[in-house]
Amino acid sequence: MKNWIFVTGAPGSHWSGVGQEIRFNHHADITDYTADKEYMHSKFGGHKGNYYGPGMQYGRWLEKNFSLGTKEQWIDEINKSFSGPEDQVKVIMSHHFAYYLDELKEMFPESQIVACLRDCDDCLEWWHQAGGWDITYPSYEWYRDDIKMKHEIYWQNKAIIHWVQKRNVPENTQLSNKHKDLKVYVYK
Repeated sequence: MKNWIFVTGAPGSHWSGVGQEIRFNHHADITDYTADKEYMHSKFGGHKGNYYGPGMQYGRWLEKNFSLGTKEQWIDEINKSFSGPEDQVKVIMSHHFAYYLDELKEMFPESQIVACLRDCDDCLEWWHQAGGWDITYPSYEWYRDDIKMKHEIYWQNKAIIHWVQKRNVPENTQLSNKHKDLKVYVYK
């Protein structure tokens, strides 16, 4: 699926904004931009489109330390979650991809992976400024409370750092430069 771009980052890492920019720059499928899949904040860009993972409409089976799922599951899930032309770029977003980056690349070797990294405390602070537990989309139920949220931000960032270093993934400064404290890594 060479036209699929997987995007991940911890809550508050600005990863949603990066995902939206990638969609715009690649003229990606936006058939998932529906009123029920949008959260706007007066100060910030917000969330738009499909998000995958626990508590979401798609990719519910994603859990830390469980399974990415099968290639067939993902093909079916992506096909169900977008209605645009099959060959159009699809941006597929999940916080939980951070735990499965090697598996994701092995499963979809022609796809790009974009990983967003930001300081853990800055992530948590930004997430709260953008609405925190009052964010209506996507669902953050899986994170339960501030303690688990802080814990998962740490582990998602750590997983991304480990993967970037292990795979020598280059930083995309064009995407990173949008926010001085954000690093965006693109693996092709």
